[in-house]
Amino acid sequence: MKKMLTATLCAASMMLASCATMPTPSTGQAAQIGAAIDRAQAAYDRIAATASLVLPFLSPERAARVRLAMSLAERGLLAARYAATAAEQLAALKQAEAATAAIEVTAAPSP
Repeated sequence: MKKMLTATLCAASMMLASCATMPTPSTGQAAQIGAAIDRAQAAYDRIAATASLVLPFLSPERAARVRLAMSLAERGLLAARYAATAAEQLAALKQAEAATAAIEVTAAPSP
């Protein structure tokens, strides 16, 4: 227990120290990332609206996968908006975009 607490405190202090030494993104980079997040949010909103309409007609398994992907996309978009660094924002944005694509594929009608 004591080792776990020590490891946790060390990890937290390392994260704080790294935040102090990280370069901040330029205004242009921040604007590009913000615009990319906004585009991803708009794409998610469109796909989620459609998915919500077809959820009642999907099998329980597919509906559960769609709901999970929707949750992952929402969390990814939130993480992208509130990430501390540009790299974290981009990583969260990629996850949100992948989850949004999964919604589209899973909610699409089977051939």
